[in-house]
Order: sequence, then structure tokens, then C-alpha cells
Amino acid sequence: MDFLNSSFRIGRWFAIDVRVHILFLIWWAFQLIDAKGDFDWVLLIGTMLFLCVLIHEFGHCFGARSVGGSAHNILMWPLGGLAFADAPMTVWAQFVTVACGPLVNVVFCLVSGVVLVAVTGTFAVLPLAPFSGFIWDPTDWLTYVHVFFKLNYALLLFNLLPIYPMDGGQLFQCLLWPFVGLHRATDITCKVGVGGGIVLAAWGLMDGASTRVAIGILGVMTCVQRLQMLRYGMIREDSNLGYDFSRGHTSLDESARRLERGARGGFWSRIFGRRRKPAAPPPAVRPSVNPNPGGWERKLEEEERLEREVDRILAKVHSEGMHTLTYVEQQTLERATRMRRQREERIERSSRS
Repeated sequence: MDFLNSSFRIGRWFAIDVRVHILFLIWWAFQLIDAKGDFDWVLLIGTMLFLCVLIHEFGHCFGARSVGGSAHNILMWPLGGLAFADAPMTVWAQFVTVACGPLVNVVFCLVSGVVLVAVTGTFAVLPLAPFSGFIWDPTDWLTYVHVFFKLNYALLLFNLLPIYPMDGGQLFQCLLWPFVGLHRATDITCKVGVGGGIVLAAWGLMDGASTRVAIGILGVMTCVQRLQMLRYGMIREDSNLGYDFSRGHTSLDESARRLERGARGGFWSRIFGRRRKPAAPPPAVRPSVNPNPGGWERKLEEEERLEREVDRILAKVHSEGMHTLTYVEQQTLERATRMRRQREERIERSSRS
């Protein structure tokens, strides 16, 4: 068993399994060791952060279910939470699924903000910059409300940065989608995300914030991988292949196992399943006697062999990432993509005639 990739379940609520990654425990152990005299403060922030991110992920799950999707797993790890949510690949369904996560933090900010203003009688208690001018007094219950407000405020602002795969990047993609199409929207979003991830990582390096550096690098890697998927034709207007990457910081994709069988059936339809069934070409008549022995049988065997190889490559992309593909595997994907496009062009010409 791979120790660094292991996790354990801490509970099941609303038919959703919640698991904690082993790296999460290691990371928080280092935080507590480094706390020195601020052990109580670090423990309080850690507990509140864990609960806020967890409920944020439940927001994504409930959002996916509200639009006809499904969600059954949440994974908590050092960079936030990963909600394994599967929603229909439509603008509205994806927008609702992503937006319901930050909406949780908005509600928390509103409730705690109202309490703070009502008790203190001034809006000055709600600063524009989170965690600025803060005085910690463990004997005052209002301090805990203040911490809760600022923590959710910081999560909300950070999570809405237009860096894919964070919620802000995904919402940006959804806003572009109706105007330029999914392919172009993904391309623009990922290129913006690469720049944003670099800026975020550089900011973290200057401030010595390792979490920001890690999230920035993760964003750059995800955007580059997504751009490679665009190049190989793995993301299309009518595709069921899509990341759901939302989080307390971000959320992970479960797209590879959500490839649905399309109208034509078979390998290409599982990857590029259409919502509209194209006009079918005239059915091929198989001769009782093969006039060219070894011809069409050999071609069929080659296509089946290619399909099996592409299935293996896509499984590798899902588990290890696009960057792990060899040159031969990349060429195989490009060849399969060309064959698919040629097949679709033949079907389209046949439907017109």
C-alpha cells in the first residue's frame, strides 16, 4: 500500500463519505509542533478551518445533487477539500455546483457579521482586509465570532481568485462558456490560470507562505494539463468529460470515471458522447463471402487494438497526469483523435447526401 496516498474515513453524512488524507495529519502535526506558545490559537484556527472547508465541500455536493448530479465522497487534504461531485456538463449545472461552495462561506460571513455589528454597534468591526488589526482575547466570546467571520471571509476571497481549478476559475469558465463555447472558454480560463498561479506562487515565496506556493504550483500544473487535454481533443462542446475542481481551496475531478456511453456506442461515444444523435450512415452490408480475405478483419483488429491502447492511456492520464505520457503515447492519442475526426466528417457528409 502507498502510505502517502492513503486516507481513512471519519464519517458518513447525507450519504457522503468523508475521508482524511494521511498528508493532512502530517501537515497539521508540523503546524502544532511549530506553534510553540500559540498552541491553543493554532488548534482553534485548525478546527474552524477544517469545519468551514468541510461544509464548503458539502455545499458543492448538494449543489451537484440539486441539478440532477451526484456526490458521494469528500477528501480532506493539506490544501483544502476535494468534493467528488458529478454534475451534468451544462453551463447552469456546472455553475450551480461550483457556486454552492463559496455560497456557504457567504452565508457564514453574513450571519457572523450581523452578530458582530449588532453587538458592537459599528461596521468598523468588519474590515476589508481579513486578519488585519486583530486582537485575540480567549476570554471574550465575541472574539471567536470575529475569528469565524475573518476565516470565512479570507476563504471566500482566496477561493474566488480566477485561477483554475479554484472556484473562481471555474466560475470564470462558466461565464465565458455561453459566449465562446466550452473549448474556447476552457482555453482562456486555463491560460489566465497559469498566469495567476505563477503570481500566487511568487507571492507565497516572498511572504514565506508555503501553502500559497503549493496552491499556485498546483493551479499551474492543472491548467497546463487541461490545455493538453484540449490539444488532444479530449474536451468538446458535447463532451461529458469535465473537471469538477472546487474546494475549500479547491475540488478534485472525477471525470475519467464519469465517461458516459453516447448515442453511437463504443469507445468514442464513451469519451465524446453526443447529446444529439447524428444522422446514421446507411447500414453496412456484410458479404457472405469476403472478397478481400484479411482486409476488413485486419482493419477491425487494428481499430480494436487502438481502442484498448487509448483506454490504457486515458486511465494513466487520470491516475498520473498528462505530463507522464511518453512520446509514443502522445502520438497514439493524436492518431486516435485524427481518426475520430475523419470518422465524424464521413458521417456528416453521409448525412448531407
